[in-house]
Amino acid sequence: TVSTDYDEADRLYFSNITLERIMDIYEAESSAGVIISMGGQAPNNIAMGLHRNKVKIFGTSPENIDGAENRYKFSRMLDQIGIDQPQWRELTQYKDAETFCEEVGFPVLVRPSYVLSGAAMNVVSTVTDLKSYLQQAATMSRDHPVVISKFIEEAKEIDVDAVALDGKLIMHCVSEHVENAGVHSGDATLVQPPQDLDPVTVRKIGEATAAIGQALRVTGPYNIQFMAKNNEIKVIECNVRAARSFPFVSKVTGVDLIEMATKAMMGLPVTAYPNRGQRLSYVGVKVPQFSFSRLQGADPILGVEMASTGEVAAFGRDKYDAYLKAMVATGFHLPKRNILLSIGSYKEKVEMLESVRRLANAGFHLFGTPGTADFVQEHGIDITTLEADKAREGYSLQEYLSNNKIDLYINLPSKNSFRRPASYVSNGYRSRRMAIDFSVPLITNVKCAKMFVEAMARFKEAKEAWEVDSVDYITSHRTTVLPGLVNIAATLPSAASDIETATQAAVSGGFTSLAFVADSAADVVKAKAVARGHAHADFVIAVSATDSNVKAAAALSTEAPMLYVPMDDSRITSVAAAAEHFKAWPQTSAIVARAAGSNLASLLLLAALGHRQIHVTDVRSAADLDLIELSRARGLNVTCDVSVFALFADRLPATPSLNADVSSLWSRLSAIDCFSIGVVPCEVANAADVSVENSAALGYAVALPLLFTAVAEGRLTSSDVTERLCSAPRRILGLPEQPETCVEIHEDREVRIPACAIDARWFPALLSAPVCSAVHRVVVRGQTLLLDGNFFAPKAAPVGRDLGNIVRSVSAGPAPRAAAAGAGVSIDASRALDAASAEAEAAVSEAEPVVVSATDSSVVISSSVRPASAHEKLSVARSLQTNRLAEVLARHGGQNPFYMKHVLSVRQFSRDDLHLLFAVAQEMRTAVQRSGGLPLLAGRVMASVFYEPSSRTSSSFQAAMLRLGGQVFTASSETSSVAKGETLEDTVRTFASYADIITLRHPQPGSVQGAAHMCSVPVLNAGDGIGEHPSQAMLDTFTIREEFGTVNGLTITLVGDLRNGRTVHSLARVIAQYKNVTLNYVSPPSLAMPESIKRDVALRAPYVIQNEYTALSDEILANTDVLYITRVQKERFESLEEYEATKDAYIVDNSQMRKCKRNMIVMHPLPRVSEIAPEVDTDQRAAYFRQMQYGMFVRMALLALVLCREF
Repeated sequence: TVSTDYDEADRLYFSNITLERIMDIYEAESSAGVIISMGGQAPNNIAMGLHRNKVKIFGTSPENIDGAENRYKFSRMLDQIGIDQPQWRELTQYKDAETFCEEVGFPVLVRPSYVLSGAAMNVVSTVTDLKSYLQQAATMSRDHPVVISKFIEEAKEIDVDAVALDGKLIMHCVSEHVENAGVHSGDATLVQPPQDLDPVTVRKIGEATAAIGQALRVTGPYNIQFMAKNNEIKVIECNVRAARSFPFVSKVTGVDLIEMATKAMMGLPVTAYPNRGQRLSYVGVKVPQFSFSRLQGADPILGVEMASTGEVAAFGRDKYDAYLKAMVATGFHLPKRNILLSIGSYKEKVEMLESVRRLANAGFHLFGTPGTADFVQEHGIDITTLEADKAREGYSLQEYLSNNKIDLYINLPSKNSFRRPASYVSNGYRSRRMAIDFSVPLITNVKCAKMFVEAMARFKEAKEAWEVDSVDYITSHRTTVLPGLVNIAATLPSAASDIETATQAAVSGGFTSLAFVADSAADVVKAKAVARGHAHADFVIAVSATDSNVKAAAALSTEAPMLYVPMDDSRITSVAAAAEHFKAWPQTSAIVARAAGSNLASLLLLAALGHRQIHVTDVRSAADLDLIELSRARGLNVTCDVSVFALFADRLPATPSLNADVSSLWSRLSAIDCFSIGVVPCEVANAADVSVENSAALGYAVALPLLFTAVAEGRLTSSDVTERLCSAPRRILGLPEQPETCVEIHEDREVRIPACAIDARWFPALLSAPVCSAVHRVVVRGQTLLLDGNFFAPKAAPVGRDLGNIVRSVSAGPAPRAAAAGAGVSIDASRALDAASAEAEAAVSEAEPVVVSATDSSVVISSSVRPASAHEKLSVARSLQTNRLAEVLARHGGQNPFYMKHVLSVRQFSRDDLHLLFAVAQEMRTAVQRSGGLPLLAGRVMASVFYEPSSRTSSSFQAAMLRLGGQVFTASSETSSVAKGETLEDTVRTFASYADIITLRHPQPGSVQGAAHMCSVPVLNAGDGIGEHPSQAMLDTFTIREEFGTVNGLTITLVGDLRNGRTVHSLARVIAQYKNVTLNYVSPPSLAMPESIKRDVALRAPYVIQNEYTALSDEILANTDVLYITRVQKERFESLEEYEATKDAYIVDNSQMRKCKRNMIVMHPLPRVSEIAPEVDTDQRAAYFRQMQYGMFVRMALLALVLCREF
C-alpha cells in the first residue's frame, strides 16, 4: 500500500477506491495514467471499468487482469498452457455439488462465490458435512452459487512473487509456507529462500510462473500461489498485482521488486535478475500476528479463513534462528521450563514424537493431557499427566493454565471429519481459550510446533545467547564489507593496559591484525607475555636490528619471525651492520626495513646481492618510490607501504619529517603495495606538543574514514583499500586469513569527528569538515566486537592471538608484488558476513532466470531488458503463435472439425467444436494485440458476396482475412451478373474458380445452403434472410463468454424482433448447448420467437428454461445477465404501418439501466435505430461495440480453421 507520508505523495485522497471516485480524481488531476497493481484487490476489481472509461492504465492490460481474476478464464488459460490446477466447479444445486464431490473424492474446499480473505470457507470431509454446510452458509441458487474444489491433504503451499515485462519474466522469488496447504496465506509462516523444497519442484514452479506471465502478458508485478506434493505442482490462484509478501521478499533478496515493476510499467530500462548468481548467507521468516486475546470466545486455530491482523519478519543464519526471532517480535514469550502438550490425532502424535524427545533432552519439564501423556510415556519420555475434567491432587489442566504454571502450550486439535452442533464445546477449545485468556503462549499447528521445538533446542544449545547480527537489520547506507584489516607498522605499547587500549582502538578502526616491533630479546619476551590475554587483535612481533645484536636477533627468529631494520635512527649506524644482519637472518623469514635516500639504495643493493625479499615501510617521498620501482624493474622482489597520513600530510600541522606536497605520492599510487598507520601520528603529536595518554592508539579511528573520503572523491576505489590494507599485507608477511572476520563500512555515511576525540588533538583539520564512511561493525572469528561505535569486550579473555608460530611456518618472506585485486563486497543491506552458514548456503536458489521450453512460447531473457522493436515482434510472432495454435488443436484431439467444411448453421457444430473455435479466437486476439495479425492465410483469397446491405459483417470478414495475410475481392447484387439474370448457383460456382473460400449473404432463407451444395470451396453463411446467421451467433456466444467467463448459469433476455431476427434464432440454438441457462423472449405478440426455434431448443436442451413476455418489466431487468436487443427490421415488414406500430415497443435508456445488475451487459448485433439510447453508450455495461471487436477474432479463427488442416 502506498504510504501516506508526505514524502511519498504530493496529494493524498483519503477515500474508498470506487470507479466513480477514481474517475473524479483522474479528471481533476488531468492524470497521464493510473497504476492499479500496488493497491491490493480493490483496484483490480475496477480495472475493466477504468479501461472502458478510456483511462490509461500502466502495466498489465485490464483484459489480462480480468483473465486472471475470472476463474473460468484463468482455468481455461491454464488448460491451454498445460499447467495443472485443483479440480473445481461452481454449482447452483445441491445435487450437482454432491455429484462433483463423488467424482473428485473428499475432502473438498467449499466456499460461497466471490469472497474475500477466505470468509465462510470450509473443508468438508463427508456428504453429511456438505449438506450441513450448504444449509448453514448460504442459500444455494443461481444468484448465490457455491464454488467447490478438490482439497489436497499434506500438500505444501508455495508463494511466488514475480515481475514481468511484456510477458517475459525478469524477476521471481519463491517462498515456502511452513504450514501445509489449508492455512490461509495471510496466516501462514513464510520462509525465503525456501529451505525444504526439492529442486525439481522449484524448477517446475519457475517454469509455470514464466508461462503464466507469458500467457497473461504481464507487465509489472504478479503473485502466484502453488501447492506441491510429490514434485507435482498445482496453481491455486494468480493475482496480477503486488502481494503482501512483496516487501518481505524484497528485503530478504536485496532486490527492490516494486522498483523493478514500476520501471517495467513505465517503459524504463530494467535489469533482469539483478541478483543473478548470488547466494544468500541468511534466511528470512515472516510470521503472522494474531489478536485472539481481543476476540472473546474466538477459537485460536488456523484454517482457510484468515485470522491474523498483522505480520512480523526476521532474519537469521538459518530458518530456526529467524523463526525464533520473528516469534519473539510478535510478543511470544519463549518457554523457560514447563511445556504442556495436547496432540489430538495419532498421526500427529507420531510426527511430533522426535520433537517431544528433543524438548525432554533440552531440559524442559513436559506435561500432557491423558491421551498424549500415555503415548509419550510408552516411548520412554518422562511426562506429567494433567487431567482436563477432574482435578487429581493438584494436577488440573485448568489450574496449571490459570495460575501461569505453563510456559508454552502446544495444542494440536484433531481434524474434525464431522461437524458438531454449535452448542458443543470441546475440552480442547476450553483449554485453548484459557491459554489465550491467561496469556500462555500457544501453538496449534503441527508444522509450526516442530519448527519451534527445533529452534528452541538449538537456542538452548547456544546457551540462550543472542547478539545483534548483521542479518538482523537493513540500512539505507551503502554498506561495504571488508575482510579484517592489517596494520603492517604498528606501534608497540609497553604496559598491558596500554596494549589493551591500543588494540581496542585498532579493532574499532577495523584493524584486526597488527605487526609490532620490539627492540631486544627481553622486549620480545615481555611484549608476548603482555599481549597474550590482553590484545583484542591478532598480532605478530618483529625484532629490531641494532649494531650489536646480530646473533641475538637471529636466535630470536623462532619467537619473532620478522627482522626490522631501521636505517633512519641510531640503532643501525652503518650499512656494514645491516649487511651482517642480512647474512645471519634466516632466508625463509621476512625482513622489513625503514630507510630513505642513500640508505634505502644501500639496503636494496644488499637485498639484491643476497637474493633476499625485502619490504620497505613508511615510504614518504616520490624519489624513494621511484627507486623502489627501478629495483623492481631490475628483478628485485621488493614491496613497500606508505602511511595513510602521509597521503593526507597537506591537512596535518607542519611537521619536518613530512612532505606537504602529497600530489607526488598520489600520482605514484600504483607503486605502493600497502597502506599502514605507522609512526606519523606520534611524530605529529610530538611536533605539535600534544599530550596523549597512549600514542600507540593514535590514527586508527580516522584511517578508514580518510581513505573512503578519497574513494568518494574518486582518487581511490574500495578495491584499492582492500588490497592495500588486507590482501597485500597478508601476502607479504605470510599472515593467515581470519575466519568469520569482517569489517562493515557505511561508505556514504558522513561523520564529524568530535572535538573531544583523541585524534582531533593532533589532527585539528578533521574538525573542519565531515569525513565519508564510518566503521559500523567489526566481527572477529564470529564474535561482534564493535557495533555502531560501541565496543563489546569479550566475557572471557580478549580474542587476540599470537601469529608468530604460524607466520614462521608459513612465510617464505614477502611474496612477489601482485596487482590490486579483490574488493570488499558492496551490498545494499549490511548483512553479508563471511559466508559461513552452510545451511543457508545450501538453500535452493530460487531467483535464477527461467528458460521455458519452446512449447511454452517463452524466449530467453537477457540481463538487460528493453521493449522489443516492431521488427523483432513481427519476426517472432508467427513462430510463437503458430506453436500455441498447434497446442490448442492438440488439446482438442488433434482433429479439426471445421477444415474445408461449409459453415451454414450452428446446428452443424457441437459444444466441443465451439470450444476449439473460441480457443483459437483467444489466440487470434493475442496475435492482433501483439503484432497486428498472423499470416496464416498468405496466398489465400476470399470472395465476399453480399446481396443485402452490410457494413459490420462484410467488413469484419474482410478485416479478418487481411489480418491473416489473405486477400479479398467483393461482389454485390448491383455489380454481379445477377442483374443480367444469372442464378445464384452459377455465380457461386464462378467465384469458386477465383477464391479459396466464399462468404455469402442472401435475403432468401435457405438460399445459402442451396448455393453451397453446388460450390467446390467452403461457403460461410453470412445471413440468409430470416433464417440463420451462424458466425454472428458464434461471436455473440464468445462475447458472453469473455465478459462473464462462462455461459453456464446465466439469464439471457432477447428483446425486439424475434420473429425476423436471424441473429437471435442462431444464438438461441447455440445457447441451448450450455447448462442452467434461462432464455427470456421479450417481444410484441406479432414478432414473437418462432415456435420451430423454441421446439428446437427444448429438444436439444430440456434443462434450458424458456420464458416469453410482451413487456420488459423491472423484474426481468433485475434478473438479467445479458440483455440482447435487436432492431425491429423495417425491411422485413410488408407494410410501413405495421413497422411504425412496433418499432418503438422497447427502448433501453439510462432509466432502464438503473434497474439492471451492476455486472450485466447489453448486446446488440447492430445497426441500431432507436432501440438503445445513445446515452447508454457511456455505460461500461454497454458491450455492443466490444461485441464487434470480438466478432473479428471469431471470424479470424473461423477462416483459419476452415482453410488450415493444422497449424
